[in-house]
Formats: sequence, structure tokens, C-alpha cells
Amino acid sequence: METYQVELKGAEAEQIGCRSRLYSLLSSGFRFPSPQIYEGAKTGKFAAEIQAVIANLPYAGLTAGELGRETGLSCEEFQSNYIGLFEVGNNDGPPCFLYEGEYAGGRMKVMEEVLRFYHHFGLRLSTEKRDRPDHLASELEFMHLLTFKEAKAMVDGKESGAYLKAERDFLRFHLSDLLMAVGKRVGGNRVLFYTDLAHLAENFCKKELAYLLTIGKGGKSD
Repeated sequence: METYQVELKGAEAEQIGCRSRLYSLLSSGFRFPSPQIYEGAKTGKFAAEIQAVIANLPYAGLTAGELGRETGLSCEEFQSNYIGLFEVGNNDGPPCFLYEGEYAGGRMKVMEEVLRFYHHFGLRLSTEKRDRPDHLASELEFMHLLTFKEAKAMVDGKESGAYLKAERDFLRFHLSDLLMAVGKRVGGNRVLFYTDLAHLAENFCKKELAYLLTIGKGGKSD
């Protein structure tokens, strides 16, 4: 998957673009932290970028939090926190899984359901990342794609109802529950960057679902 861009004109289209951008930023935050992500967190650039996007959403009540701002950790320590929290653990696995299928529904069943969503919209997982389709970052990236397509449909004067329905369904049946499970596990581990990130992502998706449920067919408000 990749980040998509489209030139937006008009307040409503720009709001959709901000929704799409926030999904993309959250997705990058849940990937293994590159030196660029670490530097963005430490300098406050990552938090500032997210806060700027939040300010233009069609609903209020979200805050970026610190998201690693002025962390005293080195890049290696920051990466070790990610590995210890999400990738390595005891015989029961890491303290916090980032894979939806590890929580409920059965691993294979969940992956098959998620892949059906991806394939329906012509999406294939990157061969470079070599990750499971039910990884939290991949699911957030999928929502980035759907909201991008919603924005592009609006710019092109085309029907956006199929994208809105997919967004609602994917949030309702996959992403919201996964973020709730991740939020519960991350919160008790005192890894501040990921605690803030999970809290923001969970609240964002709750507001997204509530907002989308107010949107009628054809991409227009009821």
C-alpha cells in the first residue's frame, strides 16, 4: 500500500483529505519506527502535523497528545520499545498484538475477510513489507485509500456512496474493535508514544464511525 494524493478544492473535500491524511499518519506510526519517524516524534514534527490535520476535521474533540515530543530515548531505544511491546514476548506472544486475528474471530477467517475488502478495491499488499493483511498499520492504510477515493470522487463529481459504505463497514467490523483491544493492552505498558498513538487512533475511529453514520447515500449528509 502507499500514500495517495489528490488536489482538493472546497471545504468539504479538504475535510475528507484531512481524514485521509490522518489515517496515513497513524498507519506510519504503527509501523516499525524508521529513523525519520523517530526524529519526527522527538522534534515534535509528527505531533504538530497530526494536530494540524485534526484542526480541519469535520468534528471536534481530538487531541494529538505528546506523541514522543522531546523524548529522552535514543533511536535504538525507541525501536526497542516497539519490538518489546508489539513483536517479542513470552510463550503467549508480545504484550500487545497489532494483528486483528490474534484477538477474535480466528486468524485465517479474519485475514480472509480483510483481504476481500482490499481486493474489492483493487488493492494488493506491498511485497516489500511482507506483513499480514490484518496488521493494524495495513488496516489504517486501507482507510486512507478509501477516504482518498471518496475525496477523488467528490472532486470528479462522481458517486462516493460505495466508499462511504466500505468505510463504515470496515470500521464497524474490523478496525474499531482492533483499536479498542490495542488501546487496552498498550495503556498498561507505559510506552508513552504508543499509548498516545493508540488513544488518538481509537478516539479518531470512534468519531469517524459516528460521523459516517450520519452521512446518507451518495455521500451527502442526511
